[in-house]
Amino acid sequence: MERSGDLTHVQKIMAIFPVLTSKQHEVLAFVAENRTSKEIAWELGISESAVNQRIEGVRNRTGAPPRAELARAYRQYQLDLAAACNPIPAKNPQVPAVAMFDKDRAQDELTDRLTLADGATFKVTAPWQEEPYARIVPEVLDGSNAGLSRTAAMIAIAGGLLLVAVFGLDFATRLSSLL
Repeated sequence: MERSGDLTHVQKIMAIFPVLTSKQHEVLAFVAENRTSKEIAWELGISESAVNQRIEGVRNRTGAPPRAELARAYRQYQLDLAAACNPIPAKNPQVPAVAMFDKDRAQDELTDRLTLADGATFKVTAPWQEEPYARIVPEVLDGSNAGLSRTAAMIAIAGGLLLVAVFGLDFATRLSSLL
């Protein structure tokens, strides 16, 4: 009598699994491997309380079975899903009994008729973009030695700023000594 009650309880648990969220399935897969909540949280990168919340949500929907029973039922559910994907052992009805191509004719012969033409490139610009603009960057900074030219320009600008700062501080020092 108790055994039939166990079967209905397991069936009740198994009936809930297809409607669970992907996150609950993710946690239950680790529960089926007998992992602790801390290990599951580490693997998924979430908090341990989130793991426990997902497990408790499933347990509440399935009648609060122990965690070990829930793991056992989920392992059985995974096996049933894997068995449903096994190929049919008898003749496969999707495969035609006769060959689709003659032995004399090449299988790739049809591809010549079914290939698409090469794509064409179109230049689409707005009317206001047709106006010629002057070069923003001088040609010396855009030529063959562009890296060297740009580095020299940065050093020259930095040196100029340094000279301006030195003369400015010298001027401020002389001005303060006069007061």
